[in-house]
Amino acid sequence: MNIEPATKTRGLVQAATRESEQRYKRLLASVTDYVYSVTVENGQAVSTIHGAGCEAVTGYTSNEFEADQTLWYEMIFQDDRPAVLAQADRILNGEVPPPLEHRITHKNGSLRWIRNTQVPRKNEKGTLLGYDGLVYDITQRKLAEEQLTRANAELAANEEALKRTLEELKATNLELRQTHMQLIQAAKLETVGTLAAGVAHEVKNPLQTLLMGLDYLAPKLSPGNENMTMVLTDMRDAISRANSVISGLLQLSADTDFELKSDDLNTVVKRSLRLVNSQAIAAKIRVVRKLDSSLPRVKIDRVKIEQVFINLFLNALQAMSSGGVLSVTTRAARFGEDFHLETPTLPPLERGERVVITEVRDQGIGILETNLPKIFDPFFTTKAPVGGTGLGLSVVKKIVDLHGGAIRIQNAPEGGVLATLILKADRE
Repeated sequence: MNIEPATKTRGLVQAATRESEQRYKRLLASVTDYVYSVTVENGQAVSTIHGAGCEAVTGYTSNEFEADQTLWYEMIFQDDRPAVLAQADRILNGEVPPPLEHRITHKNGSLRWIRNTQVPRKNEKGTLLGYDGLVYDITQRKLAEEQLTRANAELAANEEALKRTLEELKATNLELRQTHMQLIQAAKLETVGTLAAGVAHEVKNPLQTLLMGLDYLAPKLSPGNENMTMVLTDMRDAISRANSVISGLLQLSADTDFELKSDDLNTVVKRSLRLVNSQAIAAKIRVVRKLDSSLPRVKIDRVKIEQVFINLFLNALQAMSSGGVLSVTTRAARFGEDFHLETPTLPPLERGERVVITEVRDQGIGILETNLPKIFDPFFTTKAPVGGTGLGLSVVKKIVDLHGGAIRIQNAPEGGVLATLILKADRE
């Protein structure tokens, strides 16, 4: 029996296999940083050989890995060890796991990122003989990714900060506009005040002269001359209205110190209502009072605040030409918490500060929406035909501002006008 051809054939096959393996490893080495080979027996890894190039990636030589078979595992970053062991278990169980990216600790102590791809080696029967690990250093790529992630996070944070800044700018712009409107209003009052002093001196004395002349002429009229009596009466009324304008201007321009004292606002409200009681009776208007008996005291100039209330009450009475109800309510609140003020000009009140609120409500026809922004302007009035001067609410606004309070006048949803006066509660 001649076995030489068979032996020769097996030799050729083995030589071809070795050449194929070498070519395979050279190919792997050309596409990765280095290759390690694991020998498997009975489903267990028994030895590992690290090829050339391992020192460049890990800092350790092939001999160091061969001398210490646990060195590779010890190099793996502790948090990544479970994933690496899971990858090895999968290939030992006959699977082909996907590439794994994990960290290792270089010999010099630095942290490196690698991509570990495992390729199984099996015999013709499909039995696992071992596997090759393709190691590629991806540290620079990971660093770039981390930098990109940080940059994106910073960009997102900057974008959010920019949004907040834009919102703050919008709020600041609104605040500036409100402040600008306050300055315009203050400039109006200051201009009127400057003019008032000159007008008062130039006009008030001639008016007094005219009034004295009427008083002198009235007794000299012949009895029964009704036309002349009516003319003199009309002249006296005209002089009285002009004098009222001058008095209003003087009050508006007066730069006197208030005498601020701790006082009971309910008492001031009651006294003011008594002063307009005759007008309410004549107009067939019922007055309803809801005054909080536990109201905190306020530091006010009583005479000036009475002037504010009288003006608001008279405006309400005049708005109800066919009768109705005048409601006056007082209560305490915390500013900005259980009471909010929505006006173009905000008062100098702090959030949480205790305030006393007085609400004056009528059942009149209300105010045209186009007129609401102008109600505190000097000389603006809708009552010119009945002698309105347009100075009452201007004076009211000035008095309230000097008290550090605020006033809001608006149309009530159920009809009529609601005037809300806010004053700081006395902190004593």
